[in-house]
Amino acid sequence: MPNSIDESDVEQPNQELSADPLSSPEHPESPSIELPEPKQRGWLKWIKRLAISAAMLLALFVGGVLLLLELAKAEPEFYRKALLVDEKLQQKFGSEMERKILDLRNSVLLGEAWSAEFTEDQINGWLAWDMKEKFPDLVPPEISDPRIAVENQSMKLAFRCSVKPFRGVAIIEADVFMTGVVNQLGIRIKSVHSGKIPVPVAAFADQISEQLNRSGIEIEWDTEEDDPVAIVQLPDELIKPQGGSYIELQQIVVGTQEISLSGVTHDPDF
Repeated sequence: MPNSIDESDVEQPNQELSADPLSSPEHPESPSIELPEPKQRGWLKWIKRLAISAAMLLALFVGGVLLLLELAKAEPEFYRKALLVDEKLQQKFGSEMERKILDLRNSVLLGEAWSAEFTEDQINGWLAWDMKEKFPDLVPPEISDPRIAVENQSMKLAFRCSVKPFRGVAIIEADVFMTGVVNQLGIRIKSVHSGKIPVPVAAFADQISEQLNRSGIEIEWDTEEDDPVAIVQLPDELIKPQGGSYIELQQIVVGTQEISLSGVTHDPDF
């Protein structure tokens, strides 16, 4: 009788099966795969770009405004020098101007022909001292520290200005001449600047007209070679001082650092 087979002697099949067939010796373990991070949405990128662009534009705008403000404060050389003149010297020049005005008044009232010369220093001394002390209401409060320069038949006027939309130093360059009409002046405005920034004359025209009208001076506007020209008629209060006499301003000459006037006083029966 054949020997009985003991079950323990029979090799049993392996009951522990691998959960992953790839982990078997025939299939070595494969490396892990990393999934890419989710991409940002398109609209989020556009928002960031717009924000950066807006910030850059704002920075440029602020920088431009600050630059314009600095340019508006720029002072021409003649103005800086005039402001640095010693106060005692300003008083001296201003007093000389006052005496010349008094002498001119006496000549106008007493004589037929008259003339007067005023230097740049004398006019600036009067503007700096006498006008500020004796005639504080002669110019509006928005204007301060006026000074002039006279050269090559042209006159420059500079002053600090706080009239909206301007904040800084205003510089007006003009030619002054007689129009040919009795007691009528022409002021040809060649340029207007706020510091180094060109300013259209129209921005000041209304203020100039209003201020002169308040003083009883008639003004009209014309043009010459595209430059605006203010036509100013001297008021009767100036040309008819007393006794029926009549003053005629015949010539005004803007020379080098000097302005001269000449004219004649007519009898009452003129």
